[in-house]
Amino acid sequence: MPELVADYSVAIISLLIFVLTVLLQSAMVGAAKAKAGAAPGSTPQADYDNKLYRLNRSHQNGIEIMPAAAIVLFACILAGVSATWVNLLMAVFLATRLAYVLVYARNLGQASQGLRTFTYVAGWAMLMILCVLAIWALL
Repeated sequence: MPELVADYSVAIISLLIFVLTVLLQSAMVGAAKAKAGAAPGSTPQADYDNKLYRLNRSHQNGIEIMPAAAIVLFACILAGVSATWVNLLMAVFLATRLAYVLVYARNLGQASQGLRTFTYVAGWAMLMILCVLAIWALL
């Protein structure tokens, strides 16, 4: 394995686990929609008490943030940002995203400005920090 990749292996594995999580959610959403008789690609009615709605939204949110996570990680690697920081921040990003999925699935806390919002913003903040580090390294 090339040294460049090896140095960032924790970060790359974190991203890949995140991708696997979103792919697993995709299968779960498809199965849940089929069981509920919902059309493939349909969006369940917005209702936080509806498990299918929460699962679908959690999956959609993962899809929405995945490109940013990948781009930021690869920009950091190409810019030579400290592997220690990149690995740490991506591991925290993964932890917050897994927490987000669990919080959403279990409908923990209030729908807005609660635990789900906190876990989302914490992961978002990790990507923001990584973005700034990549830009700083490139200046």
